[in-house]
Amino acid sequence: MSTGPAKSLDEAYDLLDPRPLLFTKGDGKRSAASDARFYTELPQPDGTQLSALSPMARLKMQLMRGGGHTKVFLSGHVGSGKSTQINRLAADPDIVRAFEVVTLRFESQEWDVLDGEQVQFRIAAVLYEWGNEQGLLDKQLVNAEKKKRWKTLFEQLESAIYGATGITVKEAKVGGEIDLVVGKLKQELTLSEGRRKQLRELGETQESLLRDLVAALVHDIEGKLSERGQGRSLLLLVDDLDKVARAESQKDIFERSLNTLLQLPLRVLYTVPSGFYFGSTLSMLRQPLAYLYPIRILHKAPQSFDPEQAFQPDQFGFFKDVLHSRVEAGLFEEDAIRIAAIYSGGVLRDFFHLLREAILVAEYNKIAVVDKRTMKATIADARLRESPGLYAPDFDALAHVHRTNELRQSEDRRYLDEGRVVECYNGKVWFEVNPLLWAMLEGRP
Repeated sequence: MSTGPAKSLDEAYDLLDPRPLLFTKGDGKRSAASDARFYTELPQPDGTQLSALSPMARLKMQLMRGGGHTKVFLSGHVGSGKSTQINRLAADPDIVRAFEVVTLRFESQEWDVLDGEQVQFRIAAVLYEWGNEQGLLDKQLVNAEKKKRWKTLFEQLESAIYGATGITVKEAKVGGEIDLVVGKLKQELTLSEGRRKQLRELGETQESLLRDLVAALVHDIEGKLSERGQGRSLLLLVDDLDKVARAESQKDIFERSLNTLLQLPLRVLYTVPSGFYFGSTLSMLRQPLAYLYPIRILHKAPQSFDPEQAFQPDQFGFFKDVLHSRVEAGLFEEDAIRIAAIYSGGVLRDFFHLLREAILVAEYNKIAVVDKRTMKATIADARLRESPGLYAPDFDALAHVHRTNELRQSEDRRYLDEGRVVECYNGKVWFEVNPLLWAMLEGRP
């Protein structure tokens, strides 16, 4: 597989896979497309050369200068590069010197079933797994009186979920039963509504158990780090919570369980869905919240249904730089790049998707270079795949957004999570419909 820049469309297809970039060896499964060499610095969202702080720089400073219980939040349109920015933060030299970084990512099969108790359990589980891997948790018992508090709490959790006898483990090493409980419960929470209900009920009847478990793990891990002369405290980066799209799940995690998540005794960065809004009762959370906006490529055009007429060229150079860091110039004509950037709405993941789809169209038609005609055919096909599932009330709501650049009601924020509406910024926030849908809004009041 090529490591870039790609010299053919076949190689380019692999290198344009829009997966997060990886900045350290332990970030996850690697591919040529995730190479950190492809990172391109984001332009300022308002197009200026000077900004007080970029969103990630501001979060970094809050983590560095805040106390041990500091919590920060990262939001932004789905596909705006949050995971890449989190990976980059985890490898930042200042962060690495100051903290022991632990990363928790939720898998796609978890996004539709998550609730507050599961998030707390998964935080405890990742701290246990990381601390165990680093040799920071003593699982050997000297005597019953010195049993670690986190082990007692794990046993209480096991008993509450699996009954008084817990899980029987034959010939397991000391602590092996905890490994089994963690692994088994993680799997069952994804697959079984019954297990999820049990954990929710546990959160209601023994509401402090999961929080106390996290606190006990943090206490022992940081204590052992101190004993070793490593004064760094823990920093937990919780990624992919922004992909929780169901409104009831968002409210459960970020409203009902929010106080518990804020009280956990360690520094945490949480991602937040773009469709969720911290209202007036949670106004204190707006300061530690950063938002990654799509790259500015459109201006307002409420009277037009042709996105190309709304093209804003100031930051078009960024899209060319991103592409040419991976693909040799000449494989994509500039008009094709411009059209892909416009119809992406400035969302990086969508930009990459359109480029890859255009490669398939070009290869099918035995064309060696993606030109304007190829990209136009790609857009027509993408438009057909974007519209299923939308009904008359949806089109009415989207027509209002395009006409006014505002959301009609708070419930319409769900279109942000669905990718049907983009939250834009050019000195102030405004909203626009996904450019692929503009043609379908013509003639609607």
